[in-house]
Amino acid sequence: MQTLSATAAISPAWHYTRQLLWEPRRWQLLLKIGAVAFFAQMGSGFNFNFGSPGQMKALPGNVTTILLPLLLVIGLVGLLIALVMFYVGSRLQFVLFEVVLRRDTTVAPIWSRYGAATWPWIGLKLLVILATILSILGVLLCMSPVLIPFGIHMFHAYQSAGELSPSEIVSIVLIAGCAIFILLAVVIVLGAAFTLISDFGLPSMALEATPIRETVRRVWQMFRAEKGQVLLYILMRFALGFAGALVLEFGLFLLALVALIPLGGLGLVLWFSLHTGGLPAQILMVGGWVVLGIVLLAILILAAIVGFGYLFTFIQAYALFFLGGRYPRVGQYLEWFLPPAPVYPPPAPGA
Repeated sequence: MQTLSATAAISPAWHYTRQLLWEPRRWQLLLKIGAVAFFAQMGSGFNFNFGSPGQMKALPGNVTTILLPLLLVIGLVGLLIALVMFYVGSRLQFVLFEVVLRRDTTVAPIWSRYGAATWPWIGLKLLVILATILSILGVLLCMSPVLIPFGIHMFHAYQSAGELSPSEIVSIVLIAGCAIFILLAVVIVLGAAFTLISDFGLPSMALEATPIRETVRRVWQMFRAEKGQVLLYILMRFALGFAGALVLEFGLFLLALVALIPLGGLGLVLWFSLHTGGLPAQILMVGGWVVLGIVLLAILILAAIVGFGYLFTFIQAYALFFLGGRYPRVGQYLEWFLPPAPVYPPPAPGA
């Protein structure tokens, strides 16, 4: 397969995705593959949110005694669900890879084939997450000799004068801005590394069962060989994903407005028909509103799964078309889709 640049891989990836998902004109296939892509993306990382324990101090003792075990149980259940989703999302990444690469839409057999490969992949992702956390802590530790004395100095200056001078405020903004910029730079670099490992490391783990060290080595060699193209790929991948997400969110907003016209009309009919009919009629009215709300939510969820699933499938195809010319085991499945490379006649003698 011919080697495609980061920009040249966009068009064939888009047409390939449309041919895979849209041309069969089967909404069941579109929903199934869209769901695989959606949950592969949504469940491939951690996203935990915890409240502040300090907010519990204002509650009465008996309420706190009841709420703390309840919150602990909810937290453990949430953690368990997040871990399950992390595993499912990691395994679905293999499924999405093979669906796009081989155009095989039988999800269940593909799922069963990658049970063993999922655990090394999870281990590699956890190593990247751990490296990210350690890098951030290391950066904070390196900045602490500057940040801690500066913070103490500003605290004492505020206590003694009751306010900060304009120059001190400017200093705080500059120091905080530099610290945030450095942290963001670290996160961006490690996020880009995680993207490269996901896009270019997973295929070798899927097709050759390469161990973690060999997988990272291959990704690093590819980066060293074509730094400019790989960096451009990361930039284009981010831009395509960001632009696609904006379009889809706007489309979902319009869909919600359109769906509210008939559903809202039905809600008004329920109001005018039942709000003066006594308690049973009002209960029926509220129940009807709940059903209409569930219908609206179901429409938006299905649309989000299909829309973002289509986008994530395209991103996967984009990664494979960029990788195909650099990794023959991937390229052999995609070569048929590309037109043959132009062959120029040799120059005439003496030309």
